Amino acid sequence: MQADGFLNQKQRHPLALTAAIAINLSAVTAVMLAKNGYIPLPKPTGIPVINLTDPIIPDPIQPQTPKAKQPQRPIYTPPPKAPTGDTSESTKVSGTAEFPATGAGTGIEGGEGTITPPKVDPTPAPIFTDPVPLASAAREFQPPYPSQLLRTGVEGKAVVRVLIGADGRVKQVAIISADDPLFADATERQALRRWRFKPATRDGVAIETWKQMTVRFQITA
Repeated sequence: MQADGFLNQKQRHPLALTAAIAINLSAVTAVMLAKNGYIPLPKPTGIPVINLTDPIIPDPIQPQTPKAKQPQRPIYTPPPKAPTGDTSESTKVSGTAEFPATGAGTGIEGGEGTITPPKVDPTPAPIFTDPVPLASAAREFQPPYPSQLLRTGVEGKAVVRVLIGADGRVKQVAIISADDPLFADATERQALRRWRFKPATRDGVAIETWKQMTVRFQITA
């Protein structure tokens, strides 16, 4: 039977015996020093040294984006109301100007509270009169009946516009409609030669103007 402990370890591992002896010596040495009042201190570890000659570079400063300014709304200051009547301190008021509701004018001129009255034209409107056929020439208004249409028994009418001059004579004829071209030709010739009018007037002064006339062609027994 083999003995246990360090002897057995020596046979198995020579280095283990040496480590055990060193540990035992350290323990004995520590006990002896403790009896003499001496306690060994651990060796100080290295302290990092800061080299002050190296430049210190601060962290870059991020630029801040300025906030967009909100536009300020204009402050409306109402104009003072013009005092009327008594101007003592007890009757003065402030606030928006008010305009009277009377009058038909819409323009505001000459300061607050003044309404421009409507302009009135002092010149009266002109007076017109229409041309009328002369009673003395009433028999001349009917044109001669076209012989060709008279033989065939054709009846009808012609509508014309005539330009009547200041002297009452027809200066121009415009055919509007006619049941037959012969009726139109007969009416135009008669108007230029025979028709007479009392001319139109403006404020009593004769002027030329247009007038529409209708001429009927009928066969009588």
